[in-house]
Amino acid sequence: MSITTHFYRKAKSSKSKDTDDGKGDGEGDPGTLVADGTTDLGKEPTGGKKKKGKGKKKRTRLSKSEKNLEKLDKAVTKLKGNRDFYHQFLHTIDKWLIKNAKQVINMFKQLDIEEEGSVTYDEFKSGMFDVGLPCNKTELHLLVTLLDRESSGEIEYEELHKGLQYYKELEEMDKEAEDEARVLVTTRKKSEPCKVCNKMGIDGPYINDNPRYILLKLRLVTFDTVFKRHPSHIEILVQSDITVYGILQLITEKTALLSTKLAVFSDDSRNRESMLSPEMTLKELGYEGDSMEDPEELLLYYDYKVEFNDCPILMCDHFIGQDLDK
Repeated sequence: MSITTHFYRKAKSSKSKDTDDGKGDGEGDPGTLVADGTTDLGKEPTGGKKKKGKGKKKRTRLSKSEKNLEKLDKAVTKLKGNRDFYHQFLHTIDKWLIKNAKQVINMFKQLDIEEEGSVTYDEFKSGMFDVGLPCNKTELHLLVTLLDRESSGEIEYEELHKGLQYYKELEEMDKEAEDEARVLVTTRKKSEPCKVCNKMGIDGPYINDNPRYILLKLRLVTFDTVFKRHPSHIEILVQSDITVYGILQLITEKTALLSTKLAVFSDDSRNRESMLSPEMTLKELGYEGDSMEDPEELLLYYDYKVEFNDCPILMCDHFIGQDLDK
């Protein structure tokens, strides 16, 4: 009993000394006394220091103005992705800048005290709002990014008389490149399933990515020489890929004609040679069309036959242009 007590005190004393000194020989704890008088040696030390994990990098907080600028940049990118809007925007703002260039340049010259020929973004935006530029805040930021091609943060106002011709030319070049690179690839069309039966496929309407426009003037042959202005004479903007059958539908909608014997002609002779085939498009007939702002003008004639000949009231044309539902 005395021996056991002796070893226990010695081990405790040794451990206490090592702990007090704060030093170790690298071999760990000398051991703990067990029931048979031996020690449990070979255990790894448990009092080592834990490694500190790497801290996360702090995210830089943006100021209010920087957040607003980031939102504007995202909105501008979205506008550029809308091809129809972007095309219309370029042509509208280009015309406005060329028309009002003298007034705008004189205004910025008064603001440019140092005569550097340029103004900051904020100065440009404030000035353009003052002169009544027809666009909102996001569209004005889009204009700023277009005018500052070098991203210098300033706008050279003396170049405003050129408008946005540079970007209009780029857009036209992109369209030509797309037309040249367009290759016909046969693929299996996937139609959306019917919402009712979930089996039958439903095709959506055809959408032309690069439409060409024609200002179509349709005149009823019967009244062409008698009345220059008549409800049957129609003027409408159409795309060049519209079929003659589509034109016949437009005539029916605009004039409320109920005749099934309706035809379109290339001239007022109304003979078979001048009659246009309903299946053909205007483009296939040789009318290519142009931009929406400057469409190709086309004059065509139409006429119809009635299915009856024994009623003078029904055979008259007083109902043309009238709303028959009223």
